[in-house]
Amino acid sequence: MFEFLKKLILLILSLLTFTMTDLLARQSGDPFRAETFQTSSTPDVQVSTSGGSVIFHGQSSDEVRVYMYARRNGSYLLPSDTDLENFDIIIEQRGNGIVAEARRRGNGPFSFFNRNNNISISFEVYLPEGSAADGRTSGGSVSAENLSNALNLRTSGGSVNASNISGNAELRTSGGSINLENINGTLSAGTSGGSIRASNLTGMAELSTSGGSIRLDGIAARISARTSGGSIRAEFIDFSDDIELRTSGGNINIDLPQRNNYDLELRGSRVDMQLRNFTGEVERNYIKGVIGEGGPLLNARTSGGSVTVRQ
Repeated sequence: MFEFLKKLILLILSLLTFTMTDLLARQSGDPFRAETFQTSSTPDVQVSTSGGSVIFHGQSSDEVRVYMYARRNGSYLLPSDTDLENFDIIIEQRGNGIVAEARRRGNGPFSFFNRNNNISISFEVYLPEGSAADGRTSGGSVSAENLSNALNLRTSGGSVNASNISGNAELRTSGGSINLENINGTLSAGTSGGSIRASNLTGMAELSTSGGSIRLDGIAARISARTSGGSIRAEFIDFSDDIELRTSGGNINIDLPQRNNYDLELRGSRVDMQLRNFTGEVERNYIKGVIGEGGPLLNARTSGGSVTVRQ
């Protein structure tokens, strides 16, 4: 009898140990699947999913590591939990390119009762800094860091985050905010439903939002920033190229470095700026003319607020 109880206790302890190990693995976010591919220093990497996030990390090595995560109701899943039968999963190398894709199959008449419907698939990818990266999702956020080639990020339902990026970057979201830091090159970023915050931009940048404010810090780029429904707050550390700021529904506040020669056009319900060596037209709601001998253009317009420029 004693020997039986001893074996029973050992069995229970082993089951508890296995359960705790499995639980800790899930809490730490162990990937559902992981793949490593040897590539050149400039591979094409394409990642898409319909219900999760996409994250790119640039690194100084000639390999691509793809980690796929599956979650249900916020909890990480392992292959022992589900077989993802409702998804078509592709993670493969095609020449010098890598493709990672998770597509949910069409739902049948009884799909409501399928517990796999609330599973989301996310990808986290470590790739060479010189990669051309394309990340798309319809239901989560997209982000990238430390890349120096071409970057394309798109989401219909989440935020976009990019940092330490050089080269060409095109970033789009229909339902979230955009956060940018240390971007150098040609940048185009737009959102239909969120705010834009950017710091340390150089090169050329075109930013637009239909439903939020724009905050710019430490900008040294040729820039066009537009919003239909918020204010614009901009701090420039260099003014050697054109600046265009427009909003239909808020104020525009600009901090500008001292410069003796530039063109100026400001329009709003009220315009506030100290003018020196100015030639042109000045009204309460309008300033247009030339500072010194002229140069790059500062153009700021708002239909529903004031424009304030400080040097």
